[in-house]
Parts: sequence; structure tokens; C-alpha cells
Amino acid sequence: MYHFDSHVHTKYSFDGARDGSGEIDAIAQTAIDRGLNEISLCDHCDIDDILDGIYPAYPLADLQRELASAKERWAGKLRINFGIELGQPHARPEESRKLLAEGGFDFVIGSLHNLRGYPDFSFLKLERMPPEQIDYLIRRAISEQIEVAEFDAADGRVGVHTLAHITYIQRYMTLAGVEFDHRPYIDEFSRLLQTVIDRGIALEVNTSGLRRNSITMPGRELLELYRSLGGELITLGSDAHTARDVGANLDDAADMLRDIGFKWQAVVREGKIEAVAL
Repeated sequence: MYHFDSHVHTKYSFDGARDGSGEIDAIAQTAIDRGLNEISLCDHCDIDDILDGIYPAYPLADLQRELASAKERWAGKLRINFGIELGQPHARPEESRKLLAEGGFDFVIGSLHNLRGYPDFSFLKLERMPPEQIDYLIRRAISEQIEVAEFDAADGRVGVHTLAHITYIQRYMTLAGVEFDHRPYIDEFSRLLQTVIDRGIALEVNTSGLRRNSITMPGRELLELYRSLGGELITLGSDAHTARDVGANLDDAADMLRDIGFKWQAVVREGKIEAVAL
């Protein structure tokens, strides 16, 4: 198996580690020690919340400088991609396109952490909400993720290379003691997954849930649905925010994916998706 962690955060994410374990060199050394061949450093840019003043500005110039230096420093030992986790690009499309045009990113993760006009799901008091409101949030989340998948860059190419943790809300429902059942939303999830397939982008299997509540995002049932619809491209990401989590549980997720019938993982290099054996 080619060991590629496609989703790693550094100290430059607003929630990245500041104790030294978020330094790029610490992350790179850990990746090598754990036998990884490649990583993508994809710091957060929740562009709507940044522009609304909720999060600090995205440090593009610092990251461009640091990543250029790191790529050279670790060349021959570890492939490092300059990525970004672009949250809610559909909410601020013109600003998102401008950032992508200026950034020079190798790899773009599209994600949804909040709905338009809502805070991050992690801030919602889900345990206090009636089932009808939970239902509304889930349906809105799926609908807006379709918009993320359909987001185009300024030159007309797809704006994101992979769609991250499509069951992100499930993490916080579980922590709040609220059951998540995907079955009432099969039609909505099918439309989302078909959009991913039609756009030629990948679906992320995010392993951070295995460190929190014993499930990947998405879980096996939705991955089986994706496969049944013809989905083939997968990215594996630890969503590490500290060096100690780099590469965590990627092999466990890969075993599950092979059992379902997946054969390929997507590796994005200089903006182009390549399929390599899972």
C-alpha cells in the first residue's frame, strides 16, 4: 500500500497544535517514522467565518514560504504537498476563487463545518434540539455539501479535489448523545455521492472519528453506497492537528475499503488527480 495522509493540519490552522507538535518538521519526521510516503498539509480556511471576523486571517504568504522550504528540505525522504482545507467555498465563491488563483495549491479539500448563517456544528447545542430541527440540519448539510462539490475554480476547473468528512455533523450528534441514522437520508446522500462521481473528484475517508467514537467519516454503510453507485476514488486523511496523529488509523480504513471492494486511492499532485493502488 502507498501510504498517503491527505489531510494534515499544522500550527497555521486556528486549532492547530502550538506546543511544537504542529511544526512542519515535527509532522514530517513523524510521517517518515511511521512509514508514510506522502502527506498533504491542508490548513484550515473557513472562508466565510474568516471574512466575517470569527477566525483569524488565512496566513497564505507564511504558508507559501514555509511549504516551499519544507518541500526542498524533505525532498527524497517524504513528498509534501501544499494543500488547503477550504471550508464553505460555496458561501463566498468569488473570494474562494481568488484565493485558489493566488495560492498555488497542489491539493484542495472541500469541507462543510457550518451552514450558511450558522456557527460550526461543534458549537450547536444539539442535545437540546427537537428531532425536527436535527432533521433540518442534516438535510441542509447534505444539500450544501452538494454545492461544495459543484464549486468551480476561476478557470472553470473543479474547485476541490476531494470532499471531506461528509458526516461531520454525526461527530457532534454522537458527542451530544443524539443518534445519527443515515437511512432516512439515503436519497439525499445518493445525490451527494453521485455529484462527487460526476465531478470526477474523490471522497475522503476521514479517520479522526476512529480516535473519537470508533467510526470513520463517512461510515461503512455510506461507503458501500458510494461504491454501489460506481464511486472509485478515495482519499485517506487522518485530519491530524498534531504530529502524534499523523497517519493514524489509515491502515484500518484501507482494510475496510478493500473489504468493500475499493481498489484505488486518489493522490493529487500539482492539481491533478492520480489513482494509485489502495
